[in-house]
Amino acid sequence: MKHFVITISREYGSGGRLIGQALAERLGIDFYDKEIINMLMEESGFTRETVEEWQEKKTSSFLYNLYMSTQERPLSDQIYLAKTRVVSQLADKSSCVIVGNCGDYILRERDDVLSFFCYAPLEERMERVRTVYGENPENMPNYVKKVDKKRSDYYNHFTMNRFGDYHNFDACMNTSIGLELTTDILENMIRGVFGGTEDESGKCTAGK
Repeated sequence: MKHFVITISREYGSGGRLIGQALAERLGIDFYDKEIINMLMEESGFTRETVEEWQEKKTSSFLYNLYMSTQERPLSDQIYLAKTRVVSQLADKSSCVIVGNCGDYILRERDDVLSFFCYAPLEERMERVRTVYGENPENMPNYVKKVDKKRSDYYNHFTMNRFGDYHNFDACMNTSIGLELTTDILENMIRGVFGGTEDESGKCTAGK
């Protein structure tokens, strides 16, 4: 079957990562999210602590000025470039689902990619963060909004697109309809574009 890559960008708490995992399992393909951190460590040569701190942090004006004076790229720039290489290598290697990591932008010029954006009402996202992700900060609304802002600031800084802009995706899904139904809809779309059928066990053979 045809080689394909699925990218999922998402608001925090919308369930995008869970949907990505379910899609990868149904389609029998690889799944990448936090796994990319280990690959970034190998690609960049930085420690886990450095990668985790800087992989979603944009360069401050101070660091940019420091870069201009030393002619060395700031850590965030170096890690983003490493991320670009890692995501591209994963897309070349095999059919897969890539969550976050600016995957939709990095792979935007490929014709074997479908990119999705997941969003949901704030109340539902807060409930999922609390009950599914196991996080219970004192000010949940501010916490969720802060994570969203961090993601959007990083994405907007390193790409030519705007975080969550529907023009940049093949479909934007309000996951308040339910994660399983959202997964069903996206799976049908993927099969319709790239082919693939279910075997007797119900497992999709697309991309194999």
